[in-house]
Amino acid sequence: MKIKPIAIAILACLVATGCSHGLSGVYMPKGGGMGNGLVMSKLEFINGQEVNISMMEQQFRANYKVDGKQVLLIVNGQQEVFNIDDAGCLDGGNLFGKFCKN
Repeated sequence: MKIKPIAIAILACLVATGCSHGLSGVYMPKGGGMGNGLVMSKLEFINGQEVNISMMEQQFRANYKVDGKQVLLIVNGQQEVFNIDDAGCLDGGNLFGKFCKN
């Protein structure tokens, strides 16, 4: 059986994506938290280490890292911890609430 080059490219892409420890895409508020949707209205993961945070009608860029079932948002040297639930949503607890991929 001969494997075509396009199949190899697709397989390589899937393997690279599956092994990635980063997040991607836009996460929107889904409830919970005191300021869910008001304080932080959107998380947009732009690559394996940076996230655009929309907060109080402003947008700024922060770093993040995934550590097991947690995402650590690093803003001005301080970390905010979001737990990754079984549905892949990010739970920021009582303050930020839950964010799910749009």
